[in-house]
Parts: sequence; structure tokens; C-alpha cells
Amino acid sequence: METTTNAVTKSDQNEQIVPISKLWWVGLVATGGAAMSNLVVFLITKGVFGIPYIIPMGGPSGPLRALPAALIIIFNVVPAIGATILLAILGKVLSRPIRVFWIISAVVFVLSFVLPLGLPSSVASSTRIGLSVMHPIAGAVIVGVLTTLGRQK
Repeated sequence: METTTNAVTKSDQNEQIVPISKLWWVGLVATGGAAMSNLVVFLITKGVFGIPYIIPMGGPSGPLRALPAALIIIFNVVPAIGATILLAILGKVLSRPIRVFWIISAVVFVLSFVLPLGLPSSVASSTRIGLSVMHPIAGAVIVGVLTTLGRQK
């Protein structure tokens, strides 16, 4: 007769502990890493591949203008801060915050493609693709850093 056990090892417990005191600097690393990574992608795809990055400013019916590099940074900083706050909250209220964070992050990642793919038809396909390429980069850096460095070792 085979028996199973639901014992949680010390290693498993540590993987799920999110020390809030450490999370602030981990959030800064995730934020900076995502912003800088996508800024490099933006500059390379614009300079080398000639992607125009001309999008409507001020809403879908707004005038088409060149996307400034500063917005690339902002569009990475805001979700990184949000993800850091979310992980801090989950770390306080759940026993398995990392797993729940991954699930929520996966859903948000899929939903994040609504923005670049939902741009009006006046926006070049190359711009949509360029912006869509930045989403997995930001997601990987933000979630990767927060869940790797943000847990107790």
C-alpha cells in the first residue's frame, strides 16, 4: 500500500515567502530592467529596422504622432510598480503568493495585447508588431525579477 504525504518542505515554504522589506528594491530592479530593455528594443527597431512608431496620441481618434521614447519608459514603469504592489499584497494575505502572482500575471499579459493590436488601421503593421514584441520582454523581466529576487531564499 502506497501512502502520500502533503508535507511541505522548508524549501517549498521559503519559495512562497515574500519579504516586503526586500520587495521595494526588487521592484526598482524590475522596473529599471523592463524600461531599459524595451527602450533598447524601441531604439534598435526604430533605428535599424525603420519601424515608424507613429500612433494616435490622446486616444484612438487622436492625431497620429511619433511615439516618444519617454512613453516607452512610462509604459514599463507603471506596470512594474503595479506588479510590485500586487506581489506585496499577495505576500501579506496568501500562503502561496508566487503561484497566484504567476496566474494573475499570465492573464494580464494576454490582455496587454489588446492595446497594440487594437490600434486603428491607420497605424502601420510594423508599429503594432514592434509594440507587441515589447510586451513579452516587459512581462519576462518584471515577473522574472519579482518572483526570483522577491522571494525568501
